[in-house]
Amino acid sequence: MIIHISQSALSTAIKKINSEYPLIIPENNSNHYYLKYYAVNEWEDKNDFYSPIRTAQPLKSFFYPPQEKVTEYPNAKKKTEDFKAKVIIASKACDIHALKIIDKVYMEGDYPDPGYVQNREKNLIISADCTDAGEYCSCTLVNYKPFPETDFDLNLSKIKNFYLLEIGSEKGQKLVDKYFGNLKEATKEQNEERDRIRQEVISKVNGINQKFKYYKSHQDSIERHLNSGEWHNLSKTCVECGICTQICPTCHCFQLYDQPVEDKFERIKVWDSCFFAGYSRMAGGLTPRLSLAERFKNRFYHKFDSFVTNFGVEACTGCGRCSEGCMGSIDLREVLMELEKKVVLKEHIDLV
Repeated sequence: MIIHISQSALSTAIKKINSEYPLIIPENNSNHYYLKYYAVNEWEDKNDFYSPIRTAQPLKSFFYPPQEKVTEYPNAKKKTEDFKAKVIIASKACDIHALKIIDKVYMEGDYPDPGYVQNREKNLIISADCTDAGEYCSCTLVNYKPFPETDFDLNLSKIKNFYLLEIGSEKGQKLVDKYFGNLKEATKEQNEERDRIRQEVISKVNGINQKFKYYKSHQDSIERHLNSGEWHNLSKTCVECGICTQICPTCHCFQLYDQPVEDKFERIKVWDSCFFAGYSRMAGGLTPRLSLAERFKNRFYHKFDSFVTNFGVEACTGCGRCSEGCMGSIDLREVLMELEKKVVLKEHIDLV
């Protein structure tokens, strides 16, 4: 069901939701949007929370934090928390698809992460269509769209001075029943206007990425370059800062370490990055990826080859954060295109 709702009615509903739930909501800072946490009854009515494109940060930190204690010893006690579900507002499609990708590792495997599972089951997502496209947005290149179609509780589509609200789950229906009051079903004309705006944004994303044409699968291109020297050229401006993995919505690697605290030890889980020299270090200090080029290759291999083999989907949703944040001005789209160019050129030479 798709519902028509005014700006003022939406703000009132969000205020009511915040009377019981903490909020994660975009904050406008000089036309750049950042996710901000609001405790219960902290959010003030603002009209600019609807970000035109995805925020600077991905959603993953609200489902598994950058650092957390997983246990303590000796006399380990079961980790207990007074868990409070959060309502995450105006999430974009690239972040929602990313959570589905991370689910395959932290939720659907043989050893699910209990904290992540709890967050996925209890947190509520009110997603939102993109109304614009950034320089690095490339969701359509990886066969996604700039608006959510599934896996949300509620979804917002902004149209002029009002919104269309789509219910996507039983949890979403309960939110509507409890906090939104009496609402009118959207008209045929309003639904058509939503579809028109969506198509405009798709066209804009396609236009931004028109020079990036891929004719082969990324998996095929990467597998043909596993022993290629091309990775040295592609990674030459990388400074190993790791920002691409930290702001990527699908990167999920972590490490564990122990630290003494008073008369016990704590085991801490922190985000890790395959770009760091110590990432794959083994006993005795040995590492299979001694060079930067090997670590650079590993990231692309994991996202576009091994993850496809293991889970049937690429570990990229086209958000463009890695390219936008790269200190070495490395564009993921350019890397993939350069790899394919070399494959196509070699095939042409072989045919000749």
